[in-house]
Amino acid sequence: MYHNLKQDIMKLIDRLKKEYSDKLEMNNLTYPTLVGNVCKELEEISLIGDIRYGTWTDLKFFTGVENPYDLFYEN
Repeated sequence: MYHNLKQDIMKLIDRLKKEYSDKLEMNNLTYPTLVGNVCKELEEISLIGDIRYGTWTDLKFFTGVENPYDLFYEN
């Protein structure tokens, strides 16, 4: 029987480090639409390379991180 690898890959929202999740939560008070859009995308994708440029610029703004790989725990 074939194993479905896609089920084993965590979504990015689940791999987001706590400190950055907290920053998004704090920014949600001021920028609810932007944070909502970022979270929605992170709930839908599993690979860092799949983050859209607009979402990345929002994440950079909210977290101050220069490299998207620093935001997430390894799978």
